Amino acid sequence: MKKTLKIIFFSSLLGVVLAGVFFFNIKEKAEAKNKPILYAYQVGVFKNQENANNYKSRFPLGKIIFDGEYYRLFVGITIENKPLLSTIFDKEKYSYYIKEIEITEEFALEIKKYDALLSKSKEENQLPILKQMLESYENELQN
Repeated sequence: MKKTLKIIFFSSLLGVVLAGVFFFNIKEKAEAKNKPILYAYQVGVFKNQENANNYKSRFPLGKIIFDGEYYRLFVGITIENKPLLSTIFDKEKYSYYIKEIEITEEFALEIKKYDALLSKSKEENQLPILKQMLESYENELQN
């Protein structure tokens, strides 16, 4: 009888602990999914700033961002215009990687203003808008 009670107690305790672990894990993942995602078009990543600067000469609108470890060369950012930017950079024959960055709601609202402008702009105005976005939000991209 005593052995059975110990098994029941241990099983119940184990169940409560596992339920708590799963609950907090699911809650953390759900909160992460609610954050807006910024799509940053990266054309290079370097350990050395000189190499990044040399490579940047191929990309007139590129912006080098140091994240504390690497020098990343970005050519565009968006939240809502991912297909448009992909089309622009494919046309320019850029080889790029789309880096997904979690951002704040406030920053997302700012980018969405540019996204609206970008989607309504003529083709010849799109690259200057992308360059302005990168210059305006350099600090946010460093995180």
